[in-house]
Amino acid sequence: MSHTQLSQVFLEHKEDLFRYLFRRIKCAFTAWDITQEIFLKVSAQGETSHIQNQKAYLFRMAANLATDHSRVEQNRAEILAETHELLWGGTEDRHPERIMIVRQELARSEQVLADLPILSRKTFHLSRFEGKTYPEIAKELNVSPFTVENHIRTVIKRLSKVRDL
Repeated sequence: MSHTQLSQVFLEHKEDLFRYLFRRIKCAFTAWDITQEIFLKVSAQGETSHIQNQKAYLFRMAANLATDHSRVEQNRAEILAETHELLWGGTEDRHPERIMIVRQELARSEQVLADLPILSRKTFHLSRFEGKTYPEIAKELNVSPFTVENHIRTVIKRLSKVRDL
């Protein structure tokens, strides 16, 4: 079977593949995306003479892609649930005493940052709040990446001491 024959079989069964995927996934947009992904895989395939039953091959490909999609969605749902719990759950940690401790720690951290030399403060801000890399910070501040690393290390060490109090 040639590459064009497999593509032709795909075109003949494209609607059936879509319906099969839709029944498994329950989302028309995703079913069409996976149907198109099958076409791209079929188009990119080299030698296909080893395929005995072209239709079964295409449906097996659809089943595998649907399973992969379901796994990814399941992992995504678990991560979102964990994130939601971290952000919004756990009200038992919001006791007045815990809130006061966190506020005190935050105030101490702000004081440590305020007491830092301006270059250390600027370096830390660019790294942690603007997401810049050490080479980018070094270029912006006209210092070496090693200097940037030393400033960041110093700030983190001082903030760690505050947290350990």
